[in-house]
Amino acid sequence: MTAIRAMVTGISLACLCGPVLAQTSDIVTPTETAETQDPQAQLLGGVAAVVNDEVISISDVAQRARLLLVTLGVQPTQENLQQLLPRALEDLIDERLQLQKAAEFDLEVSDADIDASIQDMARQNSTDIEGMYQVLRQSGINPETLREQMRAEIAWRRIMSGLYGSRIRISQLQISSLLDRIESDAGKTQYQLAEIFLFAPTEQDKQQVLEGANVIVQQLSQGARFELAAQQYSNSPTAAVGGDLGWVSPTELDPDVQEVLANTEPPALTSPIVVDDGVYIYAIRAKQDGQTGPKMVTLMQVLSPDNQRAALNAFKLAGHSCNDVEAAAAEEEGLVYASLGEVGEDVLTDQVAMAIRNVPEGSASDIIDTPAGPALLYVCDRVQSGFEMPSREQIEDRLFGQQIALQSQRELRDLKREATIIRR
Repeated sequence: MTAIRAMVTGISLACLCGPVLAQTSDIVTPTETAETQDPQAQLLGGVAAVVNDEVISISDVAQRARLLLVTLGVQPTQENLQQLLPRALEDLIDERLQLQKAAEFDLEVSDADIDASIQDMARQNSTDIEGMYQVLRQSGINPETLREQMRAEIAWRRIMSGLYGSRIRISQLQISSLLDRIESDAGKTQYQLAEIFLFAPTEQDKQQVLEGANVIVQQLSQGARFELAAQQYSNSPTAAVGGDLGWVSPTELDPDVQEVLANTEPPALTSPIVVDDGVYIYAIRAKQDGQTGPKMVTLMQVLSPDNQRAALNAFKLAGHSCNDVEAAAAEEEGLVYASLGEVGEDVLTDQVAMAIRNVPEGSASDIIDTPAGPALLYVCDRVQSGFEMPSREQIEDRLFGQQIALQSQRELRDLKREATIIRR
């Protein structure tokens, strides 16, 4: 099992549009009863479900349940396989709907596309595709189970990107507003968290999702790795990074989550927390009391010992960033580069502090006069000591990911409402 766990550590099978846990269609046929949805009853027939006339077999469901466990790094047993059968079935239903939607757009995912993605996974685990397939076969999993899951994920990701990628606009005001809020909270109590979010827009969904969340917590308590569970199950954009939220203030979270945090000492795993639109599971990794030091800034300097202000102006207008400023300065006669490193803003001179105050990260200040001559200061990074402020690019990515995830959840919810889904 150790080899399997090592193999799947680098495999991110979830995307921003990961499947919703244990949801059911709003369209229920008269033949669909609680008895026919029982996992034990499913094992007695060859068909687990029919999705718009497309069959999902019992074998498909059993294979997916086994893949879910192996991905989590948990040894499959009869008991935990049985627990995951409902989840595996719902995942497969979602994927059938996603692929059917892709067919409407004449969108095809080629075998070469899937091979390329699996090759990336294999490379991260220091093996090749055949080596990965061998590990799956040793666990009783047909490699086609993984390939079909990836086919649906790639197709759905492309659909969401095509439908909404160009429509979503994150304004500089939105980015600044969130950064200001994060910075204002930097001196307050902070928690280092990771999350699993399970989307459940209706009360009926919440009950079913809550049952699935309890199974996930049980698997985590038995040794499953949280980051792998987040990649596999979570509907949050953070699924791509194993659910990691970093250091956050409670004010950024749902009030029900805040209450749980206030009454829990880390490190700890929370029970499922029901909120308006779903269910959360948190790994509370650490807590800090909010005592922060000065803001730290990383600076680079380009100096003209010969007082060549025109050369400095031209250098600034060239738009160099912290990534290439050293090499660019070396090519300019009369300009000298120096790294000033990371310094606290509380020890900067008033002149320097004022010069860099409104300079975006990666950009240069106006020319300032120093004892050695006129100079440009490049602001490469700003962080609150004891707390790492995200960059504007990271904030933009976070907001964009949230919007894509929201649209994905809505699209999948609508597909399930309109579909005819019969569970045997």
